[in-house]
Amino acid sequence: MQNSTAGQTSTTTPQMDTLNHPDDELDLLDLLLTLVENWKLLIFGPLLVGIIALGVSFALPKTYQSSSTLQAETGSSGFTANVAASLAMSADVLTQIAPTAGLDDHLTTEEIINKLSKRISVTVGKQDKLLNIQTQAKSPEAAQKLNQALLDALFPLSKPRGLEKKQLEQQLESEKNRLQEASKLEHDTAASIASGKAVTEATSRLYGELLSANSARQRAILDMERRLGGLDNDDIVQMPTLPEQAIKPKKSLVAVGATVLTGFILLLFVFARQAVRTAKQSSPEQAEKLARIRRALPW
Repeated sequence: MQNSTAGQTSTTTPQMDTLNHPDDELDLLDLLLTLVENWKLLIFGPLLVGIIALGVSFALPKTYQSSSTLQAETGSSGFTANVAASLAMSADVLTQIAPTAGLDDHLTTEEIINKLSKRISVTVGKQDKLLNIQTQAKSPEAAQKLNQALLDALFPLSKPRGLEKKQLEQQLESEKNRLQEASKLEHDTAASIASGKAVTEATSRLYGELLSANSARQRAILDMERRLGGLDNDDIVQMPTLPEQAIKPKKSLVAVGATVLTGFILLLFVFARQAVRTAKQSSPEQAEKLARIRRALPW
């Protein structure tokens, strides 16, 4: 009976100890106690830093963005919106507008490209094929001026050059001559029909075909003239805007980011400090290790 009682005692005692001293509960209470003891630091510290960051953001340099939209497609020409986008970000165009952007003349071409590529964005609409240009500067007027300078530098590049220009001019002259001849025939046919002399079905059909052919030839002539003239301000769907508000810095984002980051750092600091205090009180060996760590650190 004594052995049985002893066995029961030795079996139930660890269970009772576990119930009386749950480690998880103690750990949660320790964490809660640490948070409660440092609640002022964890709340007011991040708020103070967030307010300071918000104030500093008002003193940071502002960035403004101007936007414009260009109809870059020119009929049957090889000059497309994608070509225009590539030319807009080419070294020749960026070097040309560098003075307008306020860049030093002594900068190399590579330095100019690197700086302006961060301030200029050119995209092509997937559906409408419109060229969208955004330029950034330190003032609204400078951003708008840079956007217009980019458009002005791009316009001459849309004109055909060399052999393409020569062939297009020859084709245009030929079409004009043909239109002149066809217009005379159209006029004579119309006069014949109006007089009622020798009006046949063939004459009426010829007159209709002349009208259709001459209209198509006129459209072709206008298209070739447009291709020879290239792009200009008439092709601008949206003129460069004059921004009213800065896009950078984003004050609310700066304040919230500083507050969250400070709260996270202070939380780590509080738990680390509590861990050090607990280790010092736990055993002499832990205290000795902490002392060695302090001696090893420069501060």
